[in-house]
Amino acid sequence: MSNSAKQIIKKQPQLAIQRKKSYNVVISAIFCFLFAFILYSNTLNHSYVLDDNDIIINNWVVKKGVQSIPIILKTTYYYGANTMLNTYRPLSKIMFAIEWQISPNNPFLNHFLNVLFYALSCYLLFIVLRKYMSKTHTLIPFIITLLYAAHPIHTEAVANIKSRDEIMSFFFLMLTLLFLHTWFTKGKWWSLIVSLLMFFFSLLSKEGVVTMIFLFPIIGWYFTDVKPKSILISFLFLILPAIAYITIRHQILSKSNEIFSVSILQNFLLGATDAASHFATAIMLLGKYLFLLIIPYQLVCDYSFNQIPIIGLNDPKFIISLLIFITIGIYIILNFRKKNPIVFGLLFFVITISLYSNVLFNIVASFGERLMFLPSLGLCIAFVFFIAQWFKVDTNNNIPSKISLLKSKPIFTLICTFILLTFSIKTVVRAAEWKNATTLFGSDIKRSPNSANSCMWWGDMLFAKAEKIEDKSQKDTILSQALAQYEKGLSIYPSYPVSYTELCLTCIELGDIKKAIVYANNELKLNPKETITWYNIGLFYHKLHDFPNALEYYTKVVSIDASFSDAHLNIGAILGELHRYEESIVELKKCIQFAPDNIKAYQYIVLCYQNLKQSNEANIWMEKAHLLQQKNNK
Repeated sequence: MSNSAKQIIKKQPQLAIQRKKSYNVVISAIFCFLFAFILYSNTLNHSYVLDDNDIIINNWVVKKGVQSIPIILKTTYYYGANTMLNTYRPLSKIMFAIEWQISPNNPFLNHFLNVLFYALSCYLLFIVLRKYMSKTHTLIPFIITLLYAAHPIHTEAVANIKSRDEIMSFFFLMLTLLFLHTWFTKGKWWSLIVSLLMFFFSLLSKEGVVTMIFLFPIIGWYFTDVKPKSILISFLFLILPAIAYITIRHQILSKSNEIFSVSILQNFLLGATDAASHFATAIMLLGKYLFLLIIPYQLVCDYSFNQIPIIGLNDPKFIISLLIFITIGIYIILNFRKKNPIVFGLLFFVITISLYSNVLFNIVASFGERLMFLPSLGLCIAFVFFIAQWFKVDTNNNIPSKISLLKSKPIFTLICTFILLTFSIKTVVRAAEWKNATTLFGSDIKRSPNSANSCMWWGDMLFAKAEKIEDKSQKDTILSQALAQYEKGLSIYPSYPVSYTELCLTCIELGDIKKAIVYANNELKLNPKETITWYNIGLFYHKLHDFPNALEYYTKVVSIDASFSDAHLNIGAILGELHRYEESIVELKKCIQFAPDNIKAYQYIVLCYQNLKQSNEANIWMEKAHLLQQKNNK
């Protein structure tokens, strides 16, 4: 037998083994995809909730569909809504515009794509981990992926449509790492170029992924045999999309007319009176993140002012958090050169969480579960390798099957199964709470009762519930509960203008107009040029037949905004009540000037001329009213 024939015979079993391994990898990846998709399938029929309103429902740019894509590329993230956020994330917003074009006002499509891309991200995560951890048994990246997919802290990112930015950023990051692996292992320039493009897309989804620039070289050094020269080349090249994104972002934000500043409601760390308390609270929040990642028990959609108090350097929560992170830092430094996967996982966590720490500078939010979407991966990696090392699991890729490895270490298997099962149940339950605003805020007000936002949001839900009730006694009971929530929100944060507005409306529904006036005047102290508030107070006095005060407030409205037609209408109506008919006609004509189709103005003018005994003018305006009525009825 020739040597070539012998070589072919030897290669055949090896090829068969390689095909089997490749087949097992694909099957495992598909399982990860299905696991993640099924886990969040209960969100598919959910409604829009929370920030979905500003990004989709109340955003005129998104609702214009695909024709708005050029606008989205040139404007800030929240452009098109009343809310302002000083950032640039066009990719997910473009997706929302396309989805609205395909199926407007359809949350099912939005939720489906959230779940789909989350599942695809988990599919890619396993592939990426498997490639970089090729010397490790397949079971390890498989468990890491399942643990990541099931982690309850991700429910906000997946169940809240707006958080597509987190999902897409992670999705493109996985593609970046996938193509980067080809560069590290085979030196293919095309793969490096594609990885740059994928990283740019990841940044366009959400800027927080920029911290990966420091991790890309470490990943190559830890998990491949790539030469230092190739690592340096990849690092220098991957800086380019980051520079491009930062440049574009700066240009977009600098050209924006939106005036944005972070408020204490968004980031309560602004309430810190000195640098020491700011530092202590920021470190404490890092400890809270770590705690929620390990024990994700109490999850809420809002941790804003004043659910978590500002603390000092002598607070035990600060001291414990600081000691934990110092210990992590020392462990990383002492073991970094050993290429220990536990160290890598901890390093991944520390680097990616740094941008959200509020230690060096304040960001928009003080605390948010969605911010842990990427950092949580680092802890999942560290944890799985830690328990594998603790129970002396052979993680080398030399055991024929996952089942064999699991059977050989029953305690390790039991712990992994218990955590996955516990996390999965918690995720399903928590995701169900995101069904709509009522279920979400109703659940979270119990866990975050000292948040001004939570109080206001739950008050809104109670108010909406009361509006649907016909029985007055039952309706007033619910309205009183809403009133109590609004008042509690104001007691937490007295400078909350929206709460005053809601309180006014609730008092009106309860028939307490005088109390509504008090709240409205308090709102004016915060926003003295808010015309709608001046107008509302005028309405309240109008209902009380206190015409002098009503006129005073209506007059203030038109002095701020001369085109406020309804204010002119009501001034005219009151002047008519006071038999000042000629003055009334002047105001009513101003109303028509700014609102030509306001038929009430025409009808009031008719009455004024009739009272003035000017029948010819009355008939002329009566004919105009008649023609307008016919036009409106068409």
